[in-house]
Amino acid sequence: MKVVAAVNGLITSEVAALYALRYAALYGYTLVLLHVENPTGDRTATEASMAVVEEWAEGYQVKTERVFRQGRPDAAIAAYLAQTPTDTLFCSTRMRSRFFEKSLSEKLSRLYLPANLAVVRVARIEAWALTREVVLPIRAERLSVEKFVFFTSMVKTLGAAAEIYSFSQVSKSRLATLDIGATRELFQRINERLNHYSQALKLLEVEFRIKHALATEEIDQILHHLSHHDCQLLIVGGWRLSRHPRLVGESRLERLFRHTPVNTIAFYGRGKK
Repeated sequence: MKVVAAVNGLITSEVAALYALRYAALYGYTLVLLHVENPTGDRTATEASMAVVEEWAEGYQVKTERVFRQGRPDAAIAAYLAQTPTDTLFCSTRMRSRFFEKSLSEKLSRLYLPANLAVVRVARIEAWALTREVVLPIRAERLSVEKFVFFTSMVKTLGAAAEIYSFSQVSKSRLATLDIGATRELFQRINERLNHYSQALKLLEVEFRIKHALATEEIDQILHHLSHHDCQLLIVGGWRLSRHPRLVGESRLERLFRHTPVNTIAFYGRGKK
């Protein structure tokens, strides 16, 4: 089994590859550094970036491979994954006038790949090596096994503490009328439904906590929490984009990626619609 990192010579893709390296080290997987060549690309910069990751890989005792392909990047990567047993593909994304506009990460997020996809938004270059806490926001108790396993894997391999941030969306009128007793009962029910995840974290000897929030808007609340909280990595469930690009407006994920003050990974489970 392999972990694949899409590398293009930019520092953001190098950081994404270093997250992929830590993930591969946890499971003893081979790390594949994959580059799809194009006429405007800089192969020298790409190979230099690969060399940096390979040097770190020696310290983590992770085997690496370099793979070069040609063609349309999303199609070439999808074809490689179809031929190679892969756990997760890591791919970076960067700021544009429209965040995902015409980016490789946008195109990959519209596909149903035979591997998990981790789209990495880098806000702080050094944070991959200095992560003390990882936050996973969820809606109430809604947490898939796949997302929990990826979150726990990153927490373990980074040697970090974990926070599950449970967000309950309520209307302004409902928020104004909720009393302390009703709020405590709501949070207690959520904790009970998340109990099996809590037990798993205890068995893995992960330091963790569950925090709760009531608010009217999800992304604003997550950004507010990040701005008042000392964490270095946010992991979210990727909202699968339509195969057809949006004509107007920004998706929730685009908005989160545009404004996040910390490194953020959007996780998409393999082949999930």
